[in-house]
Amino acid sequence: MKFFIVLSLAGLVLASGPAQAMSCSDYKAICVIRAKNPKNCDGAWKRCMKTGNYTGPESGTNHGQADKH
Repeated sequence: MKFFIVLSLAGLVLASGPAQAMSCSDYKAICVIRAKNPKNCDGAWKRCMKTGNYTGPESGTNHGQADKH
């Protein structure tokens, strides 16, 4: 059930398009779905909450500004 909720949230975020600002939590939800090791997403989320800038934990891709929530 938890996986379905996270998957639904990620689908809504992706469907909202690039014009919508994403939050650190939105990026974490997507990360958990895609990551080989979802625990890596926790560190990326914590850095995002401190800096407001999300960097993918496995890819190292800088996704830019994110809302801190």
